[in-house]
Amino acid sequence: MSSNSIKSWLLTAAVAFSFTLHAQDKPNAEEGKKLYEANNCGSCHALDKKVVGPALRGVHTRRSEEWLVKWIRNNEKFRTVEKDADAIALYNEYGGAAMNIFENLTPAQVLNIVEYIKTAPEPKKAAPVADANANQPKDDSTTIYILLLLVLVFGSVLLVLSKVKSTLRKVAAEQNPDQYPSEHKEKKNFFQRVLPAYLGNRNPIVLTLFSVAIVAIVGGYYGYKFSITEVGVQKGYAPKQPIAFSHKLHAGELNLDCKYCHSTVEESKQASIPALNTCMNCHKGVQLTDKYNGEISPEIKKIYAALDYNPEAKPGEEYGDNPKPIRWVRIHNLPDHAYFNHSQHVKVGKLQCQSCHGAVEKMEVVQQHSSLQMGWCIDCHRRESVDIENNNYYKALHEKVKADKSGKYLTAEGKVRITPAMNGGLECSKCHY
Repeated sequence: MSSNSIKSWLLTAAVAFSFTLHAQDKPNAEEGKKLYEANNCGSCHALDKKVVGPALRGVHTRRSEEWLVKWIRNNEKFRTVEKDADAIALYNEYGGAAMNIFENLTPAQVLNIVEYIKTAPEPKKAAPVADANANQPKDDSTTIYILLLLVLVFGSVLLVLSKVKSTLRKVAAEQNPDQYPSEHKEKKNFFQRVLPAYLGNRNPIVLTLFSVAIVAIVGGYYGYKFSITEVGVQKGYAPKQPIAFSHKLHAGELNLDCKYCHSTVEESKQASIPALNTCMNCHKGVQLTDKYNGEISPEIKKIYAALDYNPEAKPGEEYGDNPKPIRWVRIHNLPDHAYFNHSQHVKVGKLQCQSCHGAVEKMEVVQQHSSLQMGWCIDCHRRESVDIENNNYYKALHEKVKADKSGKYLTAEGKVRITPAMNGGLECSKCHY
């Protein structure tokens, strides 16, 4: 036997021996769980419920291990090259939505995942929550009203008795002055009791008018301050929304562009509230079932309910005929007489969303970051610069500045600087119409 034949025989024997040892290894459910989570299997599958893909529990009873290994590692090759009938049927059943290819997994690792699916505990059924108020008697306000009425009656009686007592005392004092000397002493007025003698003995009418004037001035100052800083100002307003949408997750961690959802911000006065179909671009597949014990995320369920969408229906029949709009709570409100155009500021002015709305990408619950008062807008128009050199919208203004010899558009360093205020940004008609 030649040396090459011997080497070939030894190599074949080694591979066969290795495969035999590998086949004898018992699949490890713990390793399978780690691989299941590391490869995000739960984003498309649940153990006990059909989501994007079929339910996985019991899959080992429906398919052989060899079939599962081939399907999971490269279902495309399994369908198109090997022409497996079951693989083609499963592909067609789910509307041609192909499963990802996982050739990074070895056959042993695939069997570990299957072992985890076999041994995964059944989901615990939530115990019915008893209604704590079911056996409680209904609120009855009759007792409260009776008590209030009694308090009112007794208070009136005490007031009348006090008045009667005072009158009788005065009558007795007039008839027997020696027995009631205190009734004949000169009584001090309010100002004589609370002020020093050199002030309290002055004309009480003048003192009253002076006191009223002081109270009116102080009250007027704080009333005016309250009216211009509090009334109609909703800074910090963060209402609870019907769907708990996290900007911190979507705009922050996932780094989604604001304009993907608020698509009209560069074209319209309004930034627009995204349609639920925009949400479905992702959440038709992303259901976060791995975080909710195989169930779809409760917030995503609200989107489905609003669209009358059934993820378990056959392809083409998922949407029903009874969609309902989501009643979002508006956060940023300008007065009706104030005009603001998003496209003018975002597309032309090239402002970032955070300039007005704050660090939205860090907000779990969105709130109004700025006061949105007129003074706040005017300060911005006086402070910010307009990039007229690199913006065709300001081509005419740029030519005007280049032709100007007065130097009013130049900073102390000799650089051109124009603010919105210098370009008519403080004219009343620009914002009020």
